[in-house]
Amino acid sequence: MTVKMGRFERMRNVTIAFSVLISLSGCALLAIACLLLLYPAGPGDIISISNVIFIGTIYAIASSIVLLILGVLGSIAAFRESRCLLMVCFLLILLMCMVELTAGIAAFLFRNHLTKKYFEDDLANFYTGDNGTNTYTKSSNSIMTRFNCCGVNGPNDFHSAVNFVLLNPAYEVPEACCKRHKAAKSEDVLNIQECTTAESKFINSQGCFDLLAPKMEQILYLTGGLSIWILIIEICVMIFAIWLFQRA
Repeated sequence: MTVKMGRFERMRNVTIAFSVLISLSGCALLAIACLLLLYPAGPGDIISISNVIFIGTIYAIASSIVLLILGVLGSIAAFRESRCLLMVCFLLILLMCMVELTAGIAAFLFRNHLTKKYFEDDLANFYTGDNGTNTYTKSSNSIMTRFNCCGVNGPNDFHSAVNFVLLNPAYEVPEACCKRHKAAKSEDVLNIQECTTAESKFINSQGCFDLLAPKMEQILYLTGGLSIWILIIEICVMIFAIWLFQRA
């Protein structure tokens, strides 16, 4: 009898530890998502020009909150040795695993929305110029100004941007592509007239996709790795919870 109780207590403590890991992992996922969504410039702008990344970020925030709750619930259920709470915890984590697997499949199916071609099409269809009021245009201008890049591939991308060409017939590139004084404010352009009439030495020639894609890939890989880690922990907690349920 003593051996069985000792084994039960050890398993209970392990379940509590893994439940705490779920909560900590949820905190880490929430921190990453909030940093991307709320960062005043850069990542926040990148998210706003891609619906897929935006939806993924919102999903990550919602999932992290659920994980925090599940971690606390799992800890309480194991500590109190409550059969009811253990079963509820098991079912909720099982449901969460199914949601995560569904989200993973959806991310795989929509992976083509993060390709260079997809961003090229968005620029061609939605970009309107320096004074554009739509979210896509404002975010694009912020990215190009902040990172000293131009278009998706380079300045030539704006030749196919229909709205930009119609609204800015005298401009070859937007002002956001122009080089700026390094020691001055970001809005101080070296030479607007020469830049917007396609004088190459006044234009940032590097495309934004090649500049920012590696940074976004690192974040996506980090988030994906964290999601796999969370899924493994959830499976472990489910196994421990059902073991405790049977012996509580």
